[in-house]
Amino acid sequence: MSDGYAIIEQVFEREAYMTTLAPVAVSPIKLTRRGRLVLSTVSFGIMLAISAFSLFGIATSSAKATNETSNSATTQIVVAPGETLWTIAARVNPEIDPRAVIEEIKALNVIEGSEVYAGQVLLVP
Repeated sequence: MSDGYAIIEQVFEREAYMTTLAPVAVSPIKLTRRGRLVLSTVSFGIMLAISAFSLFGIATSSAKATNETSNSATTQIVVAPGETLWTIAARVNPEIDPRAVIEEIKALNVIEGSEVYAGQVLLVP
């Protein structure tokens, strides 16, 4: 019977020894000088490509907007005292619904609201 107790004690001692070991800290990846150079070059290249694509997108979108406004025939008018966008739209293009013409005038002149002032120069379709 004493042999059985000795085996159990050895198992407990081994488990106690295994639990008292400190966990090994995993160190981060260590790069060589060449590895750091490659990593930084690739990162810089990716950032440069993203910047180029975003600038290209901005340039093409503004070019499209410029072409759209320059393709349509526009005229400049000066707002007279007492005129509104409605009266201007009805005078400029009487055969089209004034609401559609007002929206075009607002888009051409980047007007947020519906107010215009006497002496203001507007582009009209």
